[in-house]
Amino acid sequence: MPFSLVRFGGLTQGHPLLTSLVLGVAIIAAAFFLSWATEGLETVVPQSVALALLALIEVAPEYAFEVLLAYRGQTELAAASMTGANRLLLGLGWPLIMVVAFLSARRQGQRFTEIELDARNAPELLFLLLASLYAFVLVLKRSFSLLDSAVLVALYVAYILTAFRQSRRRHQAAVRVLTETELLVNLGEKREPAEDDDEEDEDRDIGVAARVKRLPPGTRTLVIPLFLLAGAYVLFFGAEPFIDAVLQVARQVGVSQFILIQWVAPFLSEFPESLTAFIWAGLIVFAGKGLSNLISSKLNQWTLLIAAIPLAYSVGQGHAAPLPLTAQSVDEVFLTAAQSLFGISLLLTFRFTLRAALTLAGLFLVQFFIPVEGVHVALGWLYLALTAVFLLLNRRHLHLAELLRAGRPGR
Repeated sequence: MPFSLVRFGGLTQGHPLLTSLVLGVAIIAAAFFLSWATEGLETVVPQSVALALLALIEVAPEYAFEVLLAYRGQTELAAASMTGANRLLLGLGWPLIMVVAFLSARRQGQRFTEIELDARNAPELLFLLLASLYAFVLVLKRSFSLLDSAVLVALYVAYILTAFRQSRRRHQAAVRVLTETELLVNLGEKREPAEDDDEEDEDRDIGVAARVKRLPPGTRTLVIPLFLLAGAYVLFFGAEPFIDAVLQVARQVGVSQFILIQWVAPFLSEFPESLTAFIWAGLIVFAGKGLSNLISSKLNQWTLLIAAIPLAYSVGQGHAAPLPLTAQSVDEVFLTAAQSLFGISLLLTFRFTLRAALTLAGLFLVQFFIPVEGVHVALGWLYLALTAVFLLLNRRHLHLAELLRAGRPGR
């Protein structure tokens, strides 16, 4: 109701700060609506379809901001939103998962200093690595074309197919385990359940998403579309006035529009998804699931999301046109790609330690509080140097074989 009164009733006309606050809270709500709806879809459509829809819909708020800016030809601001969303998720989101789990364990008198990953995370890490390497092509070209979009979309499609194939293999393995168990039971023998037998039990949802899944089928079929419509309504009618209000606030207070768009819009759109991941981390046992969720989100943003920018720019220009990257945008993409490589390297041991999390967060805070052009370039090279050092020191513990195995079509 506040959103509708501000958007269509002119309730806060002439007060851009108040307008941006009301619309910003509404956009957070919209992101929650979309998240709950897509998680509930798993009970309505096949899981593979729900996974694909989840990947697309969860990044809808970011799409709304970046596509709008690119369509209007505000290429530098579109690049700001793109790089800000990616760096915020990796530089602050990933570390907070580890920190929340560490503090929760400490309150319970337990010791928890690392999150363990496994081969199930290999597809995300492999394709996130490929997308990060390709980002340096954009830096060298100093432009972003429809061909680049096609490459990034192809990477994401390959990831989805790989993830589906891996999920199917796990399902087939689980069926074999159940069949063997039934046979042994019939023969009067007992068998300890496999370590992954309870894997699905660990994928329990919490909060509103869980309640949606427990609704009667008829009610659930009504609630899910209503959530989708509510989220789409806010994003469709609220994205542009929110961006305009933020830009007006920046002009009034003398703050860089680039900086506000780079951090304010991504924070709002990332908040709901990250909050769910932090809740999982607080349960300690689900910390790995929370980190995996944010790794997948990073892959979505670094492929599908940024691939939409040249398309929106071309539509706005009325013809196919490469999106030019300014000197500042090139530096931001370089820093974001370097940060991504460093973050991925930390996970190639399939362990995310507290020390690694604090290092990621510390470097992010430096670039956040010192938004100086030269500092960002230097930080980018520092990320690359740290990546090389970490890989060299941990070369015996890298799980490169699992990444290569995940990328093989026949596996």
